[in-house]
Amino acid sequence: MLKFINAGLVLLVLSACGGEATSEKRVLVLGVDGLDPDMVKERVERGLMPNFARLIEKGSFADLGTSWPPQSPVAWSNFITGTNPGKHGLYDFIHPDRTTYGLLSSMSKTENPWMDFELFGIPVQMGGGQTSTRMFPTFWDVMADAGVPVAIHRIPANFPLEEESTAVVYPDMGTPDLAGAASGRASLWFERSDFATNRGWGNKSGGSYAMKAVDLNTLRLDAGGKGVATVSTVLEGPPDPEQPATSPVTFHLDLTGSTPILAAETDLGIGIAEGGDWSDWVPVSFAVGGMSSVSGWTRFYFLSAKPFAVYAAPVQIDPWAPAMDVSTPSDAAATLADAIGPYYTQGFPDAYKSYKVGLLTTPEFVNESDTVLVERMKMLDFALNEFDRTGGLLFFYTGSLDMRCHMLWHCSDKEHPHQEASGRYSQVPRELLEAADEYGMNARAGMEYSQQIDRIYAQVDDLLGYLEAQISERWPSTELIIMSDHGFAPMHRVMNVNDWLVQEGYMVLKETGSTGSIGAHHSGDGHIDWDPSIVDWSKTKAYTVGFNGIILNRVGREAKGIIKDSEVAPILAEMQSKLMKLKDGGRPVFTRVLPATEVFSGEQVFLAPDLQLGFNTGFGASDPAAEGKVTGEAILVDNDSRWSGSHLMDPELVKGTLATRTPHDFSTATPALEDITATLYSQFGVTPPEGLDGKPLF
Repeated sequence: MLKFINAGLVLLVLSACGGEATSEKRVLVLGVDGLDPDMVKERVERGLMPNFARLIEKGSFADLGTSWPPQSPVAWSNFITGTNPGKHGLYDFIHPDRTTYGLLSSMSKTENPWMDFELFGIPVQMGGGQTSTRMFPTFWDVMADAGVPVAIHRIPANFPLEEESTAVVYPDMGTPDLAGAASGRASLWFERSDFATNRGWGNKSGGSYAMKAVDLNTLRLDAGGKGVATVSTVLEGPPDPEQPATSPVTFHLDLTGSTPILAAETDLGIGIAEGGDWSDWVPVSFAVGGMSSVSGWTRFYFLSAKPFAVYAAPVQIDPWAPAMDVSTPSDAAATLADAIGPYYTQGFPDAYKSYKVGLLTTPEFVNESDTVLVERMKMLDFALNEFDRTGGLLFFYTGSLDMRCHMLWHCSDKEHPHQEASGRYSQVPRELLEAADEYGMNARAGMEYSQQIDRIYAQVDDLLGYLEAQISERWPSTELIIMSDHGFAPMHRVMNVNDWLVQEGYMVLKETGSTGSIGAHHSGDGHIDWDPSIVDWSKTKAYTVGFNGIILNRVGREAKGIIKDSEVAPILAEMQSKLMKLKDGGRPVFTRVLPATEVFSGEQVFLAPDLQLGFNTGFGASDPAAEGKVTGEAILVDNDSRWSGSHLMDPELVKGTLATRTPHDFSTATPALEDITATLYSQFGVTPPEGLDGKPLF
């Protein structure tokens, strides 16, 4: 039986330890992924964000220049390092494998990969030794080495973690679950029925989910259907080169009373849930490699009793016995779990993939996201108590607003190609109701689907109100900075970029009309198998892997490069001219298309996509384009997907937000992400690394 230690006791024990850095000066940075400045101002005017209204009146509020491209791993890396991608080396969610034209994670590099996993739904390889791809020091390492107490409570694009750091760091986006999926691999068990058929469920699985039809054992039910039914099944675990890792799960469906009760029994514990609600976290273990075992945590969402349906959150890495480090120092994860209990160790835990593929409905997705937000409030409480003890710099991150804007934009956009029936979100999770008094979070039950983006903005306003109250009471002179990595816009149409390259003659296929992957495969003997690639690389000038760039097939960089350095500028100019003339229904598809050398500076520019694509509002690259595929479809197609909001456009169209508790003048120039980093160095008098791009704002 696990013992959960009182948070106050943890703090008392820690404060008794000697040798820890403390600081009288305090700076607190709240990172809200996707917070759009115009959307904030519009909701302030409607009275939906009273705490932001007071902040704007008394402090400062400005647009914040985002990265090129405005993708989260790139933007957060700009902030993490204070430099542009030409120095830190991250250009996209996905980087090309120059040896095969396949896909790599932009955030980590792997030696001798032995398993495939999904990064935001896109298959890449991992499993060997993993290291970060970032090529410039992080601000927290530099500041901590200078003696500043630094705590980073969740931050994207920081997995795998550095092996050694004197800062306390918890990663977010890019951190996988126990199955190795960066977006989490959820499970769903359901009884065969019209209900299941209408929801599109079936015996199928993907990188982010596993669905399984099950039969109930009803022998213990009486003639009136009262009693306890059971289902015996398995929960899939981490990839195993020897054999698939599974763990037994038994569901006990108690139908004796007026309210159905689910007891989900794993090999290590039991979780209880009423219909439409979640169990607590339940421990589970998996045998891997035929010998050892790894442990994790999951929780069960009791979707329906009749017909039976249960959803399980992705299995989280056990913070007390992590299969891989999910904090620095490595025992910081256990310290956090001692205070708040098991938690989502994976990055971006809002169940956007489960919603995108249809495992969850709109209210079920929002319900799950609400549980994540409440968990973040508990983390914030813990972080503030630590901050009270140490002072220094605290960075705290929340990503739920970003995920809901991505997934729910279609609910309030009548012009979006993807439309679904409207409804109301009424059954909020019990922990949100319990958090109302403790954190001042209004449940806002009963709001329509079309109001859910309003609702998450209001919830972020609640978070700010709680944070402001804590600062005012405990450390009134603290500098509070609120920032986001980018803003938001609709995505109505998507471009099959590789198909455009084929159409214009920049990419040549082995066989006309072929569709599929442009990449080759690494074979088991260390060689490359070129047969799977549909491309004739000896005649191909350019290709796309990723969301915002076109890559030239260059001699000396790509495995089968044909473009010489002298040919680069003319080809880029020709493509730039064609793309800027491309229109869809009379609207330009792009507002800017620029060579990488005009956008980036630094030693890593040579590895950037050679042509940067600044999509107009409403446009973006298709998933197949980002995955390095040719579809055979039209160049521009409707985005008929729940993933309906985006920011992968011209960075001028999706600027982030900067707000401060104390007034500062940002009117002379638009601040940039890198400037916040420089400001943090300046606030604590720490000399930044040579090559920093940012300039202090105050």
